[in-house]
Amino acid sequence: MNTDLELYRVFCEVVKYKNISKTAENMYVSQSAITQSIQKLENMLGGKVFYRNKTGVELTEEGKNLYEYIKDSIETMNNAEYIFSKYNNLEKGRIRIGGGNSLISSLIFEPLLNFMKKYPAINISINNGLTENLMQKLSNGELDIVILNLPYTDKKNSNIEIMPLKKSSFSFFASKQYLEEHPVDNVKEMQNHTLILPKKNSIKNNIINNYCKEVQIELNANYEVSSSSIMKKMVLSNIGIGFTNTERLNSIIDQISIIKTIESDTTKEGIAILKKNMSNKATTELVKEIKEYYHNE
Repeated sequence: MNTDLELYRVFCEVVKYKNISKTAENMYVSQSAITQSIQKLENMLGGKVFYRNKTGVELTEEGKNLYEYIKDSIETMNNAEYIFSKYNNLEKGRIRIGGGNSLISSLIFEPLLNFMKKYPAINISINNGLTENLMQKLSNGELDIVILNLPYTDKKNSNIEIMPLKKSSFSFFASKQYLEEHPVDNVKEMQNHTLILPKKNSIKNNIINNYCKEVQIELNANYEVSSSSIMKKMVLSNIGIGFTNTERLNSIIDQISIIKTIESDTTKEGIAILKKNMSNKATTELVKEIKEYYHNE
């Protein structure tokens, strides 16, 4: 803190208590420290701000004028420091999370729940959207964390740090009734079926495209869906074949059959955050909670 500003703060505290010893007691410093600060302020200003009386001190006329000019600023500064300490101690704050509901639920729900129990005063909001748009919002400072499928190859946002958390797998799946009526004996036969696939330019769509290049097939979506929950409902309605993270199928596994699972070292799930020096305290603590959760798994 600026030394002169601290002198003004001491000056206002003495005005409040009208007594050097009471001021020292409430500021947890010695009386001599308070006296020295007032003397230093008077030397800097070139005049007296207090005079002594029987019970303590009173403002001089010049001191009264000085106090009227600075009291609001000092109070504002004290309030600002108080609020800052609230944020720093996680008694106040916010975290804005971006990602698909199902991915957030499967990847960070447990550590997020632990964090919420530890720091109930932190406001948390969840935003959905395409990964590309969410990452741009993160780069712009409109989000604090993005939950995403990896790899993420766009290098244009240099202020973003990518943190893989676990290996992921993805599956083509269909309802048992659909497959009874429209059998699929091998992957290539999917080309002739109704396909419910992730939207173009999404990470999951890129995973499909890379797989199709490997096995030399072409899969064109009849329906493009960004929500896994909507996709599952369509599949369970016998519309066609869907594609999503394998673990998201656990809740409906008795109603579906998995046609093909794709898994590789490059397909992972993780989080994206602003680089460490740009993250707020609450986000830093949540990321720490997430990392510890996966380290202990």
